[in-house]
Amino acid sequence: MKKLALFALTASLLCGAAAFAPRGEKSTMSMPHWVADYHSLTLHGTGAPINWAAWTDVKYGTAGRRVVPSGTAVSLSGGKIVPADGSLDTLLLMTDAREGSSGDSISGYGLVVSGNVYEAQLPDSTGAPAVLPAGIKAKATRFYFQ
Repeated sequence: MKKLALFALTASLLCGAAAFAPRGEKSTMSMPHWVADYHSLTLHGTGAPINWAAWTDVKYGTAGRRVVPSGTAVSLSGGKIVPADGSLDTLLLMTDAREGSSGDSISGYGLVVSGNVYEAQLPDSTGAPAVLPAGIKAKATRFYFQ
């Protein structure tokens, strides 16, 4: 019994958080690749809950199993996170958001309000060179895009 407990402890230390990710999903504990300068970031309070009903695009998955990647352009509507459409201020989602995840924060997800970021690395950027859609970028006035 002691050997089994020691093995489980060793595996958890070596594999890190990825060993305990819900539903076999991969978790990361590092800085998002789209952040150009961590010290320039301004975060939104303590985070906000996500309005999953607003995330209907198939690129986020099906109801009950949706995943919104880190760096996605979002807005706050009624105090909840919704996809950015260019009508409200644009913020960036700090971490991945997984619908129904027992490992994600119940109280809300972190939002970046301003800072230096790599525009081409954001999930919503398209084209060559990759840029955010004009309507969304127009409302992202507090970001400095590299």
